[in-house]
Amino acid sequence: MFAWVFLLLLTPHAHGQAISLASFTQLRGLTTLEDNCLVQDHRGFVYVCTENGLFRFDGHVFQRIGAEEGLRGSFIAALHEDASGRLWVGTRTGLYVGDGLHFTSVMTQTRSMTVDPGVMLADLDGRLYVVSQHRLWVVEATGNAWRMYPRFDALALSKNPVLADITSVFSDGHTLWFGCDKSLCQLVGDQLHIWSEPEGIPADTWTSYLRARDGTLWARSPHYIRALSVGGKSFANHDLPGARIVTAYLDMVEDDRGRLLTRANDGLARWDGKTWRIFDTGNGLPNIGIDALLYDRNHVLWIGTYGRGVLQWRGYDRMQSWQTAQGLDSSPTWAIARAKDGTLWIGNELGGSVLASDNSRPAPWPLKPPPLAQETTGLHALPDGDMLVVYYSGELVRYHANQGTTEELAHSPAYVRDMEVDSHGQIWLCTERGLYVYDGHALQRAGSGVIPDTVFADAREDAQGRLWFSGDAGLFRLDHGQWTRVHVTGAPSDQDFTHMEILSDGDIYLAGNFDGLWHGHITNGSTLAVQHIANDLLDATRIYFIRQDRRGWLWIGGTDGVELFDGQHWRRITEDDGLIWDDIGENAYFEDNDGSIWIGTSNGITHFIHPASLITPDPLTAIIAQVSLGGAPQLPASSYRFDDALQQPLTLHLATLGAPTRRTLQYRYRLQGLEHNWVTSDRSQVDYPPLPPGDFVFEVAAYDPDSRQLSPVIQLPIHIVPPWWQRTPAILAGVILLMMGIALIWQIRTQNLRQRARTLERLVAQRTHELEVDKQTLEETRAALWHQANHDALTGLPNRSRILEILTQAMVHAREHHQPLAVALIDLDHFKHINDCYGHLAGDAVLIEASKRLRDTLSPDATLGRYGGEEILAVIPVTSPTSYSPFEALRQCIAQAPFGGDGARVELTCSVGVAWLQPQDRDGFDLIRRADVALYMAKTSGRDQVMVAGEGCQSA
Repeated sequence: MFAWVFLLLLTPHAHGQAISLASFTQLRGLTTLEDNCLVQDHRGFVYVCTENGLFRFDGHVFQRIGAEEGLRGSFIAALHEDASGRLWVGTRTGLYVGDGLHFTSVMTQTRSMTVDPGVMLADLDGRLYVVSQHRLWVVEATGNAWRMYPRFDALALSKNPVLADITSVFSDGHTLWFGCDKSLCQLVGDQLHIWSEPEGIPADTWTSYLRARDGTLWARSPHYIRALSVGGKSFANHDLPGARIVTAYLDMVEDDRGRLLTRANDGLARWDGKTWRIFDTGNGLPNIGIDALLYDRNHVLWIGTYGRGVLQWRGYDRMQSWQTAQGLDSSPTWAIARAKDGTLWIGNELGGSVLASDNSRPAPWPLKPPPLAQETTGLHALPDGDMLVVYYSGELVRYHANQGTTEELAHSPAYVRDMEVDSHGQIWLCTERGLYVYDGHALQRAGSGVIPDTVFADAREDAQGRLWFSGDAGLFRLDHGQWTRVHVTGAPSDQDFTHMEILSDGDIYLAGNFDGLWHGHITNGSTLAVQHIANDLLDATRIYFIRQDRRGWLWIGGTDGVELFDGQHWRRITEDDGLIWDDIGENAYFEDNDGSIWIGTSNGITHFIHPASLITPDPLTAIIAQVSLGGAPQLPASSYRFDDALQQPLTLHLATLGAPTRRTLQYRYRLQGLEHNWVTSDRSQVDYPPLPPGDFVFEVAAYDPDSRQLSPVIQLPIHIVPPWWQRTPAILAGVILLMMGIALIWQIRTQNLRQRARTLERLVAQRTHELEVDKQTLEETRAALWHQANHDALTGLPNRSRILEILTQAMVHAREHHQPLAVALIDLDHFKHINDCYGHLAGDAVLIEASKRLRDTLSPDATLGRYGGEEILAVIPVTSPTSYSPFEALRQCIAQAPFGGDGARVELTCSVGVAWLQPQDRDGFDLIRRADVALYMAKTSGRDQVMVAGEGCQSA
């Protein structure tokens, strides 16, 4: 016991390194945090066994595989992938086999195989070996059924009683190894060998195995770790001092460098070929038992715990980190430099620390800081081994390594943001009130008359020995004593610059108090033209340093990690890659002698051991892990045809292999036939409402914004079969029935139409006759109505409106043909006396008789109309203005004989007023008006006479 304690004290602990861990708990899909085993299958999926089911990692979260997938056991005791790629799941209630998504129970007619917890499944020569109730069983397929039988019969058990207590089983492809009682058994064919203490296997419960790449077989028990080299006759002692772990889960895995990792009492142990190195709570591991380990094909170390879920060691073997728990003086870190003796100096918030060349554990640095010094903002290693240190509070000191003393060289009157030592050994201080330079004797204000009293943040020296300074006032250059204010064009501002880097070819990169990174090429002039670097991630980052390493790669630290540019590709490095913290310290960049990179953050420092491994991340692969229709999982297929899919939603579960730690991972997908544009989402499940019948192709690719890496697009054809009534046979049958129906209906309709045609012919003939009769009647009625509307009801002469219309037409005709036209306005003399003496009926009879006489007297081309009362208007065309006989005939026809009517005999005369058409007459009323004047003159001159309109109205 005392020897174990002594050896434990001698075991080196990795106190110098902080592990960057990603934690997977309930928020990442695990419903239980007790993990028993971790397995990666041939496709790259990672599975974790828990006490509440089997879970698979899809690149984002863990998804439970349960009863819907055919796996009904909850306590997963063991998991194994055989040589054919099948997954075997051992539970407390039975054994299952499947492809990772769909499982079936392995049963016989007599029993269901329960599996003991631990390494209890192995395959060899097409058979599965299972430890159940401490016995070794063989499971093999027989057609569509399974056969199970004990590997050792009663005779073998009686001969070797240790075979009745099997504690584990392992196959290396040729040999079967298993723990038997307190021994280690080896079975080759039917040849059994039991290893014992003289052969390097002490009595213990042997539970775990590993066949390393160099052929070495590692075996472990709670107290011992032994290794059998190829061709060896005995196991070598590689015991972990003080090991006392009583559990069935003691995984051993091998990393890329052939180092073995396994559980320690209170953490993780790693064998480096000579000794064990322990990682525990001092490195950031939780104080909890480790039950499972997996080093996957993407160089990620998975750690299964008992009570804390699954952990990932991010940046394993690529990065090393230190925090205050590992000895750093404080955080954040602002400056890093390596002294000539190999010691790494780290300047931080409260002072600084030094890290020995073996990267063991930081220690307080040896210099004695000034009493009021605060925040180390600059470090510079001098060739003689000394170290220059500048504090934000203004103190500039030099540590003399040989004497171990500290000398204060100067004190800046303003806070110091950065320090630059030029090729001549002058020390430049960028302060919050201008620039200062220390020439080895005194600190002086620099750039008098040019450099303003404002904040300066960065200083760089170009290949020509010129110094450049950036700050709130803009960009300045010092060229052999000549100061120049360099005006920057193309950027959002000509000032407010923060950090910069000048490359050996003269290219310059600038950042400022505005978004983005800007690139230009320096010249000897006073103007610098820059262009924006297209980088969305940098546009959203506050940049804290820009530096180029000896490879020519660009490193840019900011508020969201580190951007790395190798001249062709951008790559963001964050906590997902193993960076200890994403908030980077200002100017906290250092390139070491071996090309590795040190980055300071606000929560410690990170050492990029192999930067080249970061620039080319592992390729991404998107996978459609499962397809469900209406909530029912479908068997894996290269394409799907769904019948009766109406009203059933479609769900696709996506997964990504190759980037298991990326929190920023996205999917870009679309369903051709439904969507034209790509959809971007960080969810691994895609849901579609019930799809219409048709052909669709689901396309998906995984995208990592940090590496700008897009996986190849994978396609999944999906055919939604229409319901039976929309399918081709049903449609053809419907068309045929429809055509037959149309033909039948057409025949019936034709017969009906013929019958109706005959009936219609009779009706049309009858109706035609009726219409002809109606038409004749209508025409007669229309003529009568027209005559009634245009003629006087008493005399039958055209009425006033009609005679005026006839007059207008006659005037137009006379003027067009240059013919004379006359009107005669005739008034019966003393007609009122007839009405008064003989009555109106007698008057009407006289008026009728007078109208008849006048009509008979006029020529055929003249028209007579009743103008009003007893006045009658005659329109007489083609009458010479010198001929009065037609008008006199009118007067005589009235006066020549008495009128009789209604028993009365009346003597009657008439007066006639005549007017001929004149050029000045505008219308018929002008002509009638002159005739009326003539009529009036005839009446006032004694009546019974004809008067012609003219000067003085001539008598006829």
